Amino acid sequence: MRRKLKILMTVLILITLSFIAFSIHKKINREKHIAKQIYNIPKFCFYNPGTGSIFNNNDLEKNKATLIINFHPECEHCQYEADIISERINEFRPFQVLFITYASAEQIRKFAQDYRLIGFANIIFLEDRELIFNDVFGESIVPESYIYDKNGKLVKKFRGEVKVEALLKYLQTKDGNNIYPTH
Repeated sequence: MRRKLKILMTVLILITLSFIAFSIHKKINREKHIAKQIYNIPKFCFYNPGTGSIFNNNDLEKNKATLIINFHPECEHCQYEADIISERINEFRPFQVLFITYASAEQIRKFAQDYRLIGFANIIFLEDRELIFNDVFGESIVPESYIYDKNGKLVKKFRGEVKVEALLKYLQTKDGNNIYPTH
C-alpha cells in the first residue's frame, strides 16, 4: 500500500511540474511573440467612442511619430499624464496621440473634457469594446505608453506614469532611430 502511495505521489508531482514547465514555456513564447508583434505599430481595431466607427492602424497618419496610451479614466496616474499633456499640448501637436481604454464612451468623453483634450486633431480617444488591447500589445497596466517613430518602429515602452519630458524626448527621436532594444 505504501509503495502505491509513493508511486501515486511521484506521478502527481511529475504531472504538476510538467504543467508548471509547460505554462512557463507558453508564457515565454507569448511574450516573445508580443515583443515581435509590437516592434512595428501592430494591427489593431478599436472604436471611436462618439460615433462607434472603427479606427484601426491604417487610419494613422503616415510619417508622424505616435504615442499610444493605455489608460482608464478613474486611474489617478492616467489623470496625471493627461493633465501634463494638456498643459503642454502645443509640444504634442506634431505627434499623434491615441488614448485607448475599455471604459465606456461616456467615461471617455468626460475624461477628455475634464483634461481639456477635446478639439485637437492629433488627439484621438478610442474605446476597447472587445477587450483586445492585451492581445495586441501584451499584458498591460494603466497607464502604459508606447512611442513609435515616424516610420512606425517602437522607440520606447513605459509601464506606469511617465513625465512629460520623457514622452517628448522619445517622440522627438531622429528619423528611424529605434532606441528600444528588440531582443
